[in-house]
Amino acid sequence: MVPPGNDPFGPDRYGESFADVYDDWYDDVSDAEATAAFVSGFGPDQRVLELGVGTGRLSLAIDAAGHDVVGLDASVSMLDRFRSSTRSFAVGGDMAVMPVRTGAFDTVLVATNTLFNLHTEAGQVSCLAECRRALRLGGRLIVEAMIPAIADPALDRIVTTRSLDVDTAVLTATIRDTEAQQITGQHIEFSNSGVRMRPWKIRYTTLEQLDAMTSEAGFRLGQRSADWNGSPVDESSSNAVSVFVAV
Repeated sequence: MVPPGNDPFGPDRYGESFADVYDDWYDDVSDAEATAAFVSGFGPDQRVLELGVGTGRLSLAIDAAGHDVVGLDASVSMLDRFRSSTRSFAVGGDMAVMPVRTGAFDTVLVATNTLFNLHTEAGQVSCLAECRRALRLGGRLIVEAMIPAIADPALDRIVTTRSLDVDTAVLTATIRDTEAQQITGQHIEFSNSGVRMRPWKIRYTTLEQLDAMTSEAGFRLGQRSADWNGSPVDESSSNAVSVFVAV
């Protein structure tokens, strides 16, 4: 693992905050079977690098589809919970400085807003350059990310109820900085044993900004859909799956 720096929202912090609840809270995020089928659409026997592999939910499905998967995550707690399969395995490291061989992969997968967990433009640019280095010529970078909604000042500071039952209540508090394109949040979990804070921070981009950053890193846009099933992107879309080709 890359040693954490002075950034309280550094590359390892998200996983360390959420590892114990990730599978319970986010099991329905990024349909694993649909993701694996999407990857398989580019050919059999691919060597796949998944960034932010977490507990390995997506990598297991991709492995089961016949691909050789390597997962990367900065969080020791996430990697401790990683569910390895016959061929997939995970390594510790920062997405912006990846400990992988040059040209070793056919596909790099960055699912579920994982790119946005690098909460500075410089970090995202570095990550995309590293993705290009890790890919063979003609390889694919697949990025799943939200499409930012039109800025509404009324939503810059909000508190919502994430879940509520007889023993626990989880509130989500967020502050959005539209100029920096950052959202800083806390999941605040109240239970009989006390209060648990689960901090997170993202830097979101528009699709145009994502296209510009990937182009600078050595990619061209190959295709884009609203989901893993290939639905077209339109004005109502809140998500996009973009495939960039290494050139």
